[in-house]
Amino acid sequence: MQQELVRSALSLLYKVWKKVQLLRSLADCNNGKNQLQSREYEISKAIFRLSIDLASPACLEPDVVRKSIFGQVESNFESFVLAYWEKSPNLYRRKQNTQNDDSVFAALHSAFNLGAVPDAIIESFIKGLVSCPAIASDELDINSFLQEVHDSLGDAIKYRQDIRVLRTQDPSDQGSRGCVMEEHFFDDGTVFLDEDAFTKKCKHAFKNGYSIALRGMEFRSEKVAAIASALADLFGQPSVGANIYFSPASSQGLARHYDDHCVLVWQLLGCKKWMIWPNPKPLLPRLYEPFDLLDGTLDDNSGRMEILHEGDMMYIPRGYVHEAHTDLDESLMNAYAGYSLHLTLAIEVEPPFEWEGFAHTALHCWVEKQKLGGSRFDKVMAKEETCLYPLVLHVAIRLLSNNDPIFRKACMVAAKLPSSSSCTTAHLNVLRSSQRSTFDEIIRNIERNCSFKGAFKSIELAVQEKNEEAFQWMSWLRHLPQGGDADLRIDFCSVLETLEELVEAFSSNPEQASVGFTGFKSRFCRCVVYEDACESFETLLQMYRTTRSQYMRGMLALHGAHVS
Repeated sequence: MQQELVRSALSLLYKVWKKVQLLRSLADCNNGKNQLQSREYEISKAIFRLSIDLASPACLEPDVVRKSIFGQVESNFESFVLAYWEKSPNLYRRKQNTQNDDSVFAALHSAFNLGAVPDAIIESFIKGLVSCPAIASDELDINSFLQEVHDSLGDAIKYRQDIRVLRTQDPSDQGSRGCVMEEHFFDDGTVFLDEDAFTKKCKHAFKNGYSIALRGMEFRSEKVAAIASALADLFGQPSVGANIYFSPASSQGLARHYDDHCVLVWQLLGCKKWMIWPNPKPLLPRLYEPFDLLDGTLDDNSGRMEILHEGDMMYIPRGYVHEAHTDLDESLMNAYAGYSLHLTLAIEVEPPFEWEGFAHTALHCWVEKQKLGGSRFDKVMAKEETCLYPLVLHVAIRLLSNNDPIFRKACMVAAKLPSSSSCTTAHLNVLRSSQRSTFDEIIRNIERNCSFKGAFKSIELAVQEKNEEAFQWMSWLRHLPQGGDADLRIDFCSVLETLEELVEAFSSNPEQASVGFTGFKSRFCRCVVYEDACESFETLLQMYRTTRSQYMRGMLALHGAHVS
């Protein structure tokens, strides 16, 4: 009953909010505009806050999405993870006679008015859009986010942040394949205050060979949000992003590129031709790290070519170079006159949820367990064992992960797998066993390859340069609980002061410090408990998921999710 009252209130607030926006656009004086804008932000914040704890009416179970994407056989998903995940592309052909029976695909098909002409399709996903400002990757307090965006929440969409309208020029018109450039229809940062004018320009751009790429569909469509949430559960990750790409005939939107996340490409309308090249590097690209420039030496003949038809899905691992276009033979053209619409589902493996992150979590858990175990140290030794040596090992693990491919892979210990049955138990056991085997291998690598010398040198250099930013990668560890005396806790948000203390403590006798570190590392590798780390990892994942879900529900409400 309470949820229904909240939904009713949200519906009314949304209608009031839209009327205030209209009045502001019609106001004659700046003072009137400013007063109305202030009210507008207050209402948008109220809508966001009221919606964050509402249950989603479009919720889907991970099993439903798993069957829709990977097939009805329960072992298909486990087979995919073991054979293709982060290793190789894979194509899933959808039989034409099964599309109507697939509730997930049918829901997507209805979400974008796909039976209409291109102009109507464009209107179906552009009308009523608001900007979706980014939330920091390790932000777990939705109120902090609201403080940051208090004077912009619910603003009009912004170019590049929310939408791109672009085409890739014909390489024959340019000097070399490596210099192919994307041409954008709008300038960076343009804010589209006049929705009708913006929609008209998008239609014009589409007719002139530009693709429309809309980001953050999981924040704009309840049906897409339900699929993205279920997929995040299935892969044991905090969230899954969703974009749509609408391309005219004989065109290419994005230039040849690779992504720092794995992608499931779902063809919703028409056909599209894809070229995919293997990742030539042993290390997977990390989320948020700078991209390497493509050198233009990829041979077209060395790539894999696939044509996706309506309902087909292609998995592309992170790091695999790819491009897509609608330049198809006439024999492949269908009733949609060569234009294409596809949805991408981006499985973004954030730093805490890579295997490197799991190793940091395991170390943190083990140190906290030592505190609770009643180990008796004098004050100096307590500082070394619970603060200084752990910090050195955290840094050593980070350095090791820069060269060891296994640390960059996604950790899936929290994946929501199908319930066991007689036909799937073996597959489930193999998948779970592979996760445990990966952990064991990581611990062996830490034991063999994490050195005091390399980590201490890295710390010394950062301390000399007063470079706090060099250790921002560990700031997410602040979300893990710390017990014991306050002076034995690590401030992972501002760790430089502790590192200065570390350098001062170990510089006078680095050989002795190295011996102490080696003993600490060996005890950790020998005594760490996998199950303890899994429990903390899953707790951390749930914290991330809670905040991401709150953000998603808030943004969906600002897109009219509760309007009746």
